[in-house]
Parts: sequence; C-alpha cells; structure tokens
Amino acid sequence: MSHLSGLKILDLGSALAAPFSAMLLGEMGAQVIKIEKPGRGDLIRFTDDYVGKGESGYFLGINRGKESVTADIRTEVGQRIVRELAADCDVLIENFRSHRMAEWGLDYAQISKINPRIVYCSVTAFGGAQGMEEDGGNDIIGQAYSGMMDVTGEPDSGPSKAGTPVVDASAAMLSTIGILAALFKREQTGVGEHVQVSLLEASYALMPNYLVSVLNGNPRFTRQGSGHPQLAPYQAFEASDGLYLVVGAFHRASWRQLCTAIERLDLIEDARFKENWDRVKHRAALAEVLRPIFGSKPRDEWLAILSRHEVIAAPVLSIKDSLDFFSARIPGLVIETQHDKLGSLREVRAPIRFSSDPPTVHRAAPVLGRDTQQRLLKAGFTEAQIDEWRAKRLV
Repeated sequence: MSHLSGLKILDLGSALAAPFSAMLLGEMGAQVIKIEKPGRGDLIRFTDDYVGKGESGYFLGINRGKESVTADIRTEVGQRIVRELAADCDVLIENFRSHRMAEWGLDYAQISKINPRIVYCSVTAFGGAQGMEEDGGNDIIGQAYSGMMDVTGEPDSGPSKAGTPVVDASAAMLSTIGILAALFKREQTGVGEHVQVSLLEASYALMPNYLVSVLNGNPRFTRQGSGHPQLAPYQAFEASDGLYLVVGAFHRASWRQLCTAIERLDLIEDARFKENWDRVKHRAALAEVLRPIFGSKPRDEWLAILSRHEVIAAPVLSIKDSLDFFSARIPGLVIETQHDKLGSLREVRAPIRFSSDPPTVHRAAPVLGRDTQQRLLKAGFTEAQIDEWRAKRLV
C-alpha cells in the first residue's frame, strides 16, 4: 500500500510549480487528474521536441503518472466539470491569478462549500503583496524580484538566473509540504483548508543563509561565480586538462586537510587565510594562490589526492555524464515508463525513498485528453453530453 493511496488530486496547474507538486503527490500513491485546455493542453506541452514525435521533454518530466482530462474552465461547462470532480477529490492545486478563479466560481471559498474537506493549494507570483495581488510571474520573475539573480553570475558579468528552474521547483516542494500538513490536520478536524505558496517566498526559502544577515547587518553579497559570499574556499577550479572540479573546504579541519593535500602547510598560518572569515575577506588573494595549484594536474588526479586527504571535492559533470555516472552506481535510479506515443521512455525515479513501499512510476505523462471520456463518465456525465461538448470543443 502506497503512502497516499486513496487520495485524489485535481491538478489545475500549468507550467512547472503546481503540476510538479501534483506529480510528487502522485508518486507517493495519490491519483492525479490533470485538467487541460481542449486542443492545446498545458502551455508547456509544445515547448520543445527533444524527445521526438512532438512530445515536450519539459512536459513529460513533470506530469508522469497523471490522467489527462480536457475541459475549458473558462466556460460554464468546464466550470461545472471541475466542480463535479472537486466534490470527490481530496486536494485541488492551481496557479491561476486569484481573480480568475473567483470569477469562474472555482476559488477556495466556493469549492469548499461543495467539499469542506478539500485541501486547496494556490501557487501565486507574489502572494498578498499589496498592489501585486493579481500580477503574474514565473521562475525567472521570482529569481529577479527576490534578489537571487543579483547574487548569481560571474563578478564581472551581469546578473544570471540559476541554470535550472529552482524557484518553481522550490514552490512545488513547499506546496507539497503544505498540502501534506493540511491533510494531516484534516485527519484531526475533518475540515480542509487553503494552502498558499508564492514564487517570491519560495525564492526567499532558497536563501535562508543570506536573509538574516541582510535584515540585521549590512553585507554586500555580490556575484561570485562558482564561489560563495560567506564561505571560502568553496568554488570551482580548472585542472590542467581543462576539466573542472569543485572544492568545499571552509571550516578549520577541512582547510587544514586541503593545505596538506596541496602540500602548502604554510597557508594554514597565513594571517589572510587563518579562519573562514579571513579567507572570505581575502577571497581574491586565496583564489590567486589556489588556481595555479589546481591547474598543475589533471582533474581526476586531483580528485584522487583530495579523496585520500578527506577533502570534500567533486567533478563538475554535465547532466548526461552525471546520469551515466550515478545510474551505474544506484540500482533503479533510471526507470522505464510507457508512453502512448513514444513507447518505452527512460526517466529518473521518484526522488523520495521509503523503507516500506517505495514510490512506483509506471505510466509516463499522458497524451492530451486521454482520460476525458472515462473520467467524465465516472463523474456522472452521459456519453451524449460528452459527445456534444467535444463537438463544441468544450472538452
């Protein structure tokens, strides 16, 4: 028995944050019904064709294991369908602007009248920020407004976004945590509630080590490339073969171990580098010392030396090289799912491990509208109604 067996999730989300949260819940055993716009579907269904046959790798990566039901929720028919499905669901996840959901009769106040037990999760751009309540946003907007982009990039470059959609993923994981907490409370009270997560605060949640310093002091956190504004050495170095490795040796013991490994014991007593705070203040001088040292040997030779001296270090790998490296060392990391158009599809397993029933993934992301007929019939609609709505492109 999976951990969330018996729970039904209604996924009204698009793009990444809300759908990814729904997928995580699904991989822990919940049944996920994804509502999509007829004819077009989720806006990320057509962002790329890396996998082939017109199937977006972006969409496939965050929608596996779900049912796909088409319904135009801008119409009375679509709204009726959502209400019928919500009446029988435990969780509803959405990331529309709040006034839209209210106008459509699908906000928490209205859905909770139909189903008082529902846990309703809203993902917005800025939460309740005054004057921005109805503003839209996405991952890069969250990174920009939060200050994350200002500390990302090379020192002599402009701001950069993180290489992955970290804000969207953070919002998805916070949504999942909030939903699980609300479900636990519902077990005691019998009543659901409204869970709210914003991209802005999901961005802040990724910077807990910076926020208190900024709020209570006057640090000038600036772009450090692969470095860290609070720790040193904690960055990437180029080896003699042009490959890169990262070293994180900022506390006393690890700094001593690093100095031993590179045969520079004199650095331990150098006043500029004695403590982490000293090394942070003199990071440029420290980098000037370390760069030619790491540039004197090939990357793998350095990794072997550092490992012998128990220095935390790692190669900088491409995504493909990382998957090749760890799939050979973690049995079951790469799994196969079945897709209606693509057939066998290689994916990475669910990211959570349990000692009892492990999360299982069998089905890839659905083709658009695959489950509309079956799901609407289960909800009590007739074949004649469904045929009529399909002819009018309402489902």
